[in-house]
Amino acid sequence: MRRGDHQDELCYCYRLMQLKHTDHLRGLDEPTFAQYITNNRSIRIYCSEASRHFLSILPAYKHLSQFYSVVNVDQPFTIENPMDKNISITVTCFGSGHCPGSLMLLFEGCHGTVLYTGDFRLYSHQSNRHRIISSKKLIDALYIDMTFFEPSIRQLPEREQACQKLIHFIEQYDYRYFYLKTSARVGYEYIYTSLYQHFKILIHVNSEQYHLYDCLPQVQQALTIDGNRTRLHACWPQCAHAKSSITIVLSVLWFTLQQQQQFNSPLIQIATDYYRLCYSLHSSYTEICKFVKQISPIRIHPIALPTHITPERFNGLLKQLGIQQFPTIYFSPSNVEQQIKRRYHTIENINSSDNDDELDFDCHQNRLNNEKQLFKRISNLQQQPTKKLKTKVDPSMSTTHEQYLNNVDLVVVGPSSPLKSQ
Repeated sequence: MRRGDHQDELCYCYRLMQLKHTDHLRGLDEPTFAQYITNNRSIRIYCSEASRHFLSILPAYKHLSQFYSVVNVDQPFTIENPMDKNISITVTCFGSGHCPGSLMLLFEGCHGTVLYTGDFRLYSHQSNRHRIISSKKLIDALYIDMTFFEPSIRQLPEREQACQKLIHFIEQYDYRYFYLKTSARVGYEYIYTSLYQHFKILIHVNSEQYHLYDCLPQVQQALTIDGNRTRLHACWPQCAHAKSSITIVLSVLWFTLQQQQQFNSPLIQIATDYYRLCYSLHSSYTEICKFVKQISPIRIHPIALPTHITPERFNGLLKQLGIQQFPTIYFSPSNVEQQIKRRYHTIENINSSDNDDELDFDCHQNRLNNEKQLFKRISNLQQQPTKKLKTKVDPSMSTTHEQYLNNVDLVVVGPSSPLKSQ
């Protein structure tokens, strides 16, 4: 899925189409990318409406706003090969259940069909009704998020279950303040709206977070930027009320690294006024297995795996699912860390941090408020020759093992289409 021999790129920027967490946005804030796309205005960046809005207001990415083209779920569209108008691929987007605007991508070309899940969370009962399952398409290659592909993580609480536990816990403390410590800009919308609907109390967030939801009024109505109006806080940095509150960390990695995986409760007390709520935006082992069985792909390419898993164990687990790949997947030590996102960390690292690193979306303002510096760097490049991006994709979407190792993280661009351009 990586390179072709064409001079221009036929690309699909899945990182934008899929979601807004920064581990999927690396490189998009680079001045060289901004210069390239500015000099090649036929190129579009395809994304969902929610993604377009989120990225258009974030300092690091809003300079690309003119290049965003909105795509709709379940509505196929075609991208032509700029070097040969007779060659094209059809792209269809499906909801991935990870966060607002997150999408699965289905690529259909003359040489096969590829499904890219991106980060996803589909409960077992949801996968039965998913459009990609009901379509019964033959999938030649499945690029899938297998973050928790480990039998010891067989079950993870559904977000609705975790939220109900949180509501029940807050009900026991009528006059206490609560601080919900999150590690991502998006992904907690169900928590916010459920708390608001149940308690009729707004959740305090900072101004940037509040306006992030301008495109989602049903979420924004549950929030406030006035910390004095509420006892429920998810603000960053913490206001005075939040600092003296009961802290609840919304995370999942800490739970997966504990000895006991069959949780009696998704809410665990760690210390006085300090709790952790098991809240996962990624599918459990059971959910992954069911999805893979229903898709029945010819080939599987993991885009995220547990750190400790070996090639032998990975292929062994696939065999248990009735999938025997040939040749079997193997990992090159020199490429693993760079090309396959590894989301597990040691217990010590997880315990020393409240963030799930894979969801770290740069909460700290100083990591986002570099807009002036970014545009200065872009300006300095205006007189330099345009560099061709290294990433290319053959419209046939065929994949060799070498291409797979060098391109688990796919990026790119495509000529403009009749889609709505934002």
